[in-house]
Amino acid sequence: PDRDRSRSRSYDDVAPRNKKPDDYGVDTMKITDDDAAFILGKGGKTKEKIARVAEAEIELFERDLILEIRGSKLQRRRAKKYAEGVMAQRTGPVIVHDDYDDGDLTMLMVPQEAVGFVTGRAGNFLRSIEEQWGTLMFFCEVDGSGGRRNKAYEKLAIFGSIRGRRGAELLVLSAVETKVPGYFSSIKEDVLDRDRGKDETGTWGTDSTTFQDDELSYALGKQGGTRKKLERSSGAIVQYVGQVALFSGTKAARRRAKEYMKWLF
Repeated sequence: PDRDRSRSRSYDDVAPRNKKPDDYGVDTMKITDDDAAFILGKGGKTKEKIARVAEAEIELFERDLILEIRGSKLQRRRAKKYAEGVMAQRTGPVIVHDDYDDGDLTMLMVPQEAVGFVTGRAGNFLRSIEEQWGTLMFFCEVDGSGGRRNKAYEKLAIFGSIRGRRGAELLVLSAVETKVPGYFSSIKEDVLDRDRGKDETGTWGTDSTTFQDDELSYALGKQGGTRKKLERSSGAIVQYVGQVALFSGTKAARRRAKEYMKWLF
């Protein structure tokens, strides 16, 4: 019995996430039958995604059509917001209000002619980016901006951590650039400045380098293998948008990525 007690104690030591925050609580949302199916998604995937990005626990009681959200005040607020966004997609464009940003939102303008490409067949490309970067993404309208018709751009909302949002954003921009070459240069400064210093180290930022044509394919490697290696070994996000290499992360991670990049050439 002593052994059991020590085992359970050591389990608590390694699982501090069981300690609940002071503002831990439970919120419930009443939803419709159709919403429930939408929130669950294929094999419960959508519900899991909302929970993962919000860092909250989410339970769907299908008989009572109640969504139960547990977590800190901020986690609950985010989960509720994400669930509402997902449900709104069922009936039309999602409207994102000005107060939607809890330090978890990146808004990206996507040129109309690249929207289908970024979405992918049946939303597959967006879903794969969400999966890769732990984000939640949807095209939306901002408060009262009216219909979508004849608009040159669509707004893409990316929710998640500073790192997840940046990884997803750069992947989208990389795809957009292949469809609309030169688009990135028109928004480059905004992208580079975004979220500067807003991580826990206070050193978050983005640096860039421009490649010559022949260097680019080399820096990418087979199926992007070299890029992925650079990303893994440096701890920075490394992405190529057109001819530009972007390094996002803490100051130390960016320095490593640029150092390793030099070794390639």
